[in-house]
Amino acid sequence: MVVARGPNRLAGRRGLVFWVATTLGFFGLLIGVPSLLLAAHATPPLGEMRYLLVHPGQVGNALARRFSDGATTKLVWSIAWLAWAWFVVCVVVDVVSRVRGRIPGRVPGSRHIQSLVAGLVGASLAFGFPSRQMAPLRIQVSAVSAPGPYERPGSTRLESSSTIYVSNPPAGIDVETVPITSTASEAPGRIYVVKPRDTLWSIAEEELGSPLDWRLIAAANYGRRQPDGEELTDDHWIRPGWLLVIPGVVSGDAEVTQVSPSSLIASETSVPNLHTNGASVWVAPAMGIAGLTTLDKPHFESANDIRTQGDFMTSRAPERDRGSPGRHIPVAPIGYGLLGAGIVALLDRMRRAQQRLRPTGLRIALPEGDLVELERGLRIASDPGSAEWIDLSLRLLSVTVRREHLETPVVSAVLLRPNAVEIVLDPSSPLSSPPPPFEFGSDGTSWILTKSGQRIDALRNDLEVVGIDAPLPSLVTLGRDELGIVLVNMERAGSVAISGPETDPLVQAIAVELATAKWSDQIDLVLVGFGEGSEGLERVSHAGSLKAVGAKMERRARERAALLALGGRATNSETRWQDGGDAWDLCLVVCSPTASVEELGALDDLIEVAGDGSLGVAVVCGCDVLSARWRVRAGGGRVSVDGANLRWPSLSSQPVPSNLAEGVAGLVSVAIQTAGVTPDEGPYESLSLRIPERASTFDERPPQLEAPGEPPATSCLDQPSVLVRVLGPVEITGAARMFTRAWAIELIVYLAVHPGGVSNEQWATALWPDKAMAPASLHSTASAARRSLGTSASGEDHLPRSRGRLALGPGVRTDWDAFVELSQSSRPDDWRQALMQIAGRPFDGLRSPDWVVLEGILATVEAGIVDLACRYARHCLKAFDAPGAEWSARQGLRVSPYDERLYRVLMNAADVAGNPAGVESVMAELVHLVADDVEPFDAVHPETLALYRHLSRRSFAARSH
Repeated sequence: MVVARGPNRLAGRRGLVFWVATTLGFFGLLIGVPSLLLAAHATPPLGEMRYLLVHPGQVGNALARRFSDGATTKLVWSIAWLAWAWFVVCVVVDVVSRVRGRIPGRVPGSRHIQSLVAGLVGASLAFGFPSRQMAPLRIQVSAVSAPGPYERPGSTRLESSSTIYVSNPPAGIDVETVPITSTASEAPGRIYVVKPRDTLWSIAEEELGSPLDWRLIAAANYGRRQPDGEELTDDHWIRPGWLLVIPGVVSGDAEVTQVSPSSLIASETSVPNLHTNGASVWVAPAMGIAGLTTLDKPHFESANDIRTQGDFMTSRAPERDRGSPGRHIPVAPIGYGLLGAGIVALLDRMRRAQQRLRPTGLRIALPEGDLVELERGLRIASDPGSAEWIDLSLRLLSVTVRREHLETPVVSAVLLRPNAVEIVLDPSSPLSSPPPPFEFGSDGTSWILTKSGQRIDALRNDLEVVGIDAPLPSLVTLGRDELGIVLVNMERAGSVAISGPETDPLVQAIAVELATAKWSDQIDLVLVGFGEGSEGLERVSHAGSLKAVGAKMERRARERAALLALGGRATNSETRWQDGGDAWDLCLVVCSPTASVEELGALDDLIEVAGDGSLGVAVVCGCDVLSARWRVRAGGGRVSVDGANLRWPSLSSQPVPSNLAEGVAGLVSVAIQTAGVTPDEGPYESLSLRIPERASTFDERPPQLEAPGEPPATSCLDQPSVLVRVLGPVEITGAARMFTRAWAIELIVYLAVHPGGVSNEQWATALWPDKAMAPASLHSTASAARRSLGTSASGEDHLPRSRGRLALGPGVRTDWDAFVELSQSSRPDDWRQALMQIAGRPFDGLRSPDWVVLEGILATVEAGIVDLACRYARHCLKAFDAPGAEWSARQGLRVSPYDERLYRVLMNAADVAGNPAGVESVMAELVHLVADDVEPFDAVHPETLALYRHLSRRSFAARSH
C-alpha cells in the first residue's frame, strides 16, 4: 500500500504522539507564553509605547539616562511581548492562507519563524483543519516528445526517464495520456489543462499564487502548438483543452515519499498494469488549488511529469466555500461533453429557425425555471470540438473504404483520446492494414487517427467527407476509462441489457444522445415508455408498447433480409459502408426500465428479431434479460460492459440527471415554437435592458425629413465617458487603463446590460455558473474592473463601491443604448446612424456567453436590430434607393443571418434595381442556408416563397416583352 506522508496524513501511534507534542508546543507558544508573562506581572508595555509614539522626542532622553534594574527588566518583558506578537502575526498569515488554499505570503524578516509556524500549524491541525474538500482525482500523463505507439486500455507505458507525481491519490486512479509539443532543453515546468472560463490571470492566481504573474505563463507558451493546432498569441486568449506549461518553482512544506514502481503497482491505489520501466514514483499531498492540484515538490525533475487533475465528471474542482450559506448552488455539468454538444447544437439550430420565422415585434420563445438550469449544465460541459472529431473521423474512414474498395471494418467501439480518435475493431473479424492517414494501435486491434489543427481544417473543407453518410449511427457514450471516453456501437451488439441502480439515467442518456448526436443521421429511433414531447426530434418516434414495436420490427427485418440477399451483401452495416443511402438506415429501439419489466415476453421476442444487428434492427432495454447479447451494469458511478469479444470492467459513468429525457423534451418543445412571444412574457418581462418601442408604433409614425441645420433630435450623440461596445466584438473604450483581467471585462459587460444594478450573487452566477467563487475572488474582480474604468470628470468612480450590489455610474453606456435612442427617432437618418453601430455578431468574444442567451438578452438585441433594419429598408424602397435597402438588410444579417424578412428585403431591392439575377441569387443563398444549417424547419417561409414567385414571374414577363 502506498502511504503518502505530509501534514494532512499522520497515522499510527508515532504519528499520534507527534501530533500531541506539536499541538502542545503550538498552543504553548500561542497561549502559554502570554499566560506566563501575565503570571509574572509582566503586562504588555502598551502605555509606554503609546507615550513614546505621542512624544517621540523622549526616546533620546530615555536612552541618555542610566539603565536601572527595573528598566532592564521592563525592556526584556517588552521584547518578549513583541516577539510573541510577531509569532501571532505569522500564525494568522499562515492560517488565513491555508483556509484560502494558497501559499502563505512572506512577512518581511520572518523566514525562519514562518517555517516554524508552518510546521506547527500543519502538524497541529492535521486531524481537523477545515481545508477544502477535493474532488476525485485522476493521474494525467503529459508526454513531451512526439507520441509513441498507442497503448490499449490496461497497458499504459511510461518512458524510463519519466517521473510520476501523484497528489492525494484515491483508489482507482484513472490515467490519461496528453501529448504536448516541447523540447528537452526547456525549463522545468508542469502542465495545466485549460478548462472552460479559465484565463491566464486566473491560472496564475491559482497556480503561481499571484494573478500578476500571468505574463510568466504567457511567455512560457508563446508559439507552443496546442492539440487543436492553434497557439497562444499576443491577444492572450486561451481555449479549453489547451495544454499550458506553468513555469517556475512550486514551494510547500509537505514531505514527499519516493516509492518504487513495484510497490505502486502492487498497491490498491495504483493503476492496474501501469508499466513504469523503472521510473521513480513520487506521492505527495494536494494543496487544494482548484482545477489542477499543486504538487508539493520544489520542482519537476523532467517535463514528462504526471500531475493530478479534478475529475472530468465535475469539470472543475469544487471551491472551498461551495457550501457556505447564502451562496448559489453551482450548476453541475451534465455528461462528458459529447451529450451536451449534440443537445446544444440542436437547440441552437432550432433557435436560428425561430429567429428566421419570428413575426415582427415579437421575441423567440426561451425556456424558464428548471429548464434554464438544465440547459446551462449542458452548455457548461458541452464539447463540440470532440464531437466534431468523432464525426469527421468516422466519415473520413467511410470515404476511404468506399473510395479504395476496402473490406468493411467491423467496429465495436470508438475511444476518444485527448490526442487521437481510436477505432476499436472486433477481434473476431479479419484484420487488415489501416488506410492512411489511420495507423495501427499498439496491440494491432485498433486504428488511430491523430488529432491536429491542420487535419481538422482539412476535414471540414473536404466536401466528400462532410457530405457522406455517417457509418456508425448507433454510437453512444457509456463512460470513461483511463485513456478517454468510450463509445460503443450498439448496432454491433444487436441487443444490450442494462441493469443496476443507475439504469434509468443511463438509458435516458443513450436515448437522448442517439436523438441528437451529429453522427446519428442514419437512424430511426423508437422510444418505448418515455412519454411524448419530442416533436422537434425528427429521428424519434414513440411507441405505446413493446408488442406493437415487435410486429413492426419483424416486418422490417424480413424486408431488410430480402434486400441484402438481392444485393449480395451480408449485413446492413456493411451495405451502409459500401453503398450508402437511406435504404440502409438502422432502426434502434430503446425501452425504458418500466416498460422493459412490464413486457418481458415481448422484449425477448424483440431481441430475437434483432439478432446480431445484421438486419438493421437493434434493441437497448432497461432490465437484465438473459437473451441479450451484451450486458451493461450501472451503479455507484461506475459502468461495466460485457459483450462478445468486448469487455470494459470498470468505466466512470457520465453524470446525468434522473429526468434528463423529460428535461430535453421540455427544451425542444419550447424551441419548436415559431409563433413568437411578446416582450411582456418570460423571460423577457424581467429584463432591465432598455428596448425599443413596439414596431407597430414606429409604423404608425411617418418618417420626418431633416431640415437644413436642424440639430440632432436625440441625446444619444453625447459621447459617454466610457463606451461598452456589444453590437459586435466586445470592446470597452474610454477606460482609464488597460484591462489585465479578462473577468473584469465580463463583469463590466454584464453590468452594462443590467443598468438597474445586480447583486453579487447574480453576476457571480452568470459569470461562473459552475462554481461558487470565494468572496475574495469576487472582490478582486470588482476592484480590478473599478481600477480599469477609472473615475468620471467629477471624481466619482465609474463603478461605485456598494455593499452586496453593483451598478455602473451614468458615465458608462453601451452602443446598444445609443442604438435604442436613435431607433426611436422618427428621422430615417437616425435609423441609418443606429444601424451603423453594428460591427458584427452581438457580444462576440465573451468568455462566458451563456447568460446572454438564457436571459433573453441576445434575442432581444437581435429582434430590435432586425426590426429597425426592415423599417429603414422599407423607407429606402419607397424612395427607390435600392443600394440603401440592400445595405440595411446586410447590416441586419450581420446580427441575425437566418431572418427571412431580411432576405425578402434583398429580393425587393434587387427588383427595384432592375436586377432579376439578384433575385435568383438571394433565393439561392437562402435555400442553401436553410438546407445546410437549419433543422428541423427546413422549408422556406410561405411569404418568402410567394414573393420570389411573384418577382420571378414579373421579371420573366418583362424580359419576354
